[in-house]
Amino acid sequence: MKVTRRQFLKVTGATAAAMAVTDLGFDMSATASAVKELRIKNVTPTPTICPYCASGCGLVIYAQRDSAGKFEKLLSVHGDPDNPINQGCACSKGAAMFNLREIYDPETGEQVINPKRVQKPMYRAPGSDKWVEKDWNWMLDRIAEKIKETRDGSFIHQEKLEDGNNIIVNRTEKIASIGGSGLDNEECYLLSKMMRSLGVVYLETQARI
Repeated sequence: MKVTRRQFLKVTGATAAAMAVTDLGFDMSATASAVKELRIKNVTPTPTICPYCASGCGLVIYAQRDSAGKFEKLLSVHGDPDNPINQGCACSKGAAMFNLREIYDPETGEQVINPKRVQKPMYRAPGSDKWVEKDWNWMLDRIAEKIKETRDGSFIHQEKLEDGNNIIVNRTEKIASIGGSGLDNEECYLLSKMMRSLGVVYLETQARI
């Protein structure tokens, strides 16, 4: 049988390491089994489907539970390697679901929120380097005020054509709207209707945001 240099070094190196451990009197079997148990102890993987775009990618949610099976802590969210659609892969939004979205325990229905996830509106004033927490009423009023101010200051009623005639356009070029996979069909329809009524002409959508 022909033995390559790499195979020879691999076999002799493993043999030398095993002899050294045996000669020193170490029994590594208990340690190896303990380490394996620590990594998976009370950790429950739950397969699910990504809620964002319509691709149907599979995800696996890993959660830690106590001895009674009660949820303790959300650990991570990964692509499901057994899912035939994504085969363990995930886009940037699906991979970041742990930081972006509320997740519910499939057994108890308990809402699990990542402690790092921002749960309230944050506002940073122009020129400031600090984010300040605001309530939803203040934030929605502020957004409405800025939209009206921008639309009133940039609204185009008529536009002159090359032949010198004017045509009514009723549009604003200072506001743009972009939708994402977090919106369902009905929400996209209402959003597009509202933007068109404002005169917004720059409308776009991207399933990965």
